Amino acid sequence: MQQPLVTLGRKKPDEIIPEPHVDPVCKMLVLPESAAAKYDHNGVTYYFCMRGCRDKFAANPEAYLSEPPPSGGGQNGDPAHWPPAHAGGSDIEFTCPMHPEILQIGPGSCPKCGMALEPKEISLDDAPDHEYIDMKRRFAVCTALTLPVFVLAMSEMFPAFHSLVSPQTSIWIQFVLATPVVL
Repeated sequence: MQQPLVTLGRKKPDEIIPEPHVDPVCKMLVLPESAAAKYDHNGVTYYFCMRGCRDKFAANPEAYLSEPPPSGGGQNGDPAHWPPAHAGGSDIEFTCPMHPEILQIGPGSCPKCGMALEPKEISLDDAPDHEYIDMKRRFAVCTALTLPVFVLAMSEMFPAFHSLVSPQTSIWIQFVLATPVVL
């Protein structure tokens, strides 16, 4: 008998849940069976979320196995190298809403789809949402650039408009204002 493609329900209690490993480069939690790469160093096997992390680790393992500098900067002063410290000193697990197998200590973006990672545990912390603030800023800029495009496009329907601005000039102005919005 063929096994079904989809199984509903929870895992059986006797199934062993594998222990996740921390990618030493990006600090993402990686399961051994879903790791993109692995590397043996001094008799210890390290698992990586992607081959690029493995290549960085293989080039200089000691830089990733030592603690990050207290200034928060990473190797060669790269602040994106080490994840930022979290408020309260606790390490919070973040996951992708579309790919729940992606786990990482600290915020970031999903390596598969690019979405912002969300905390696994909900808190009542009233901290500002940086993603919302960024989206609000982009919306305000796009609105300011789109309104003149709308006015120019609708004004072309009035015959007196062509005496003020030529159709070619109007199209170029619309193109220049709409390009940042689209990109």
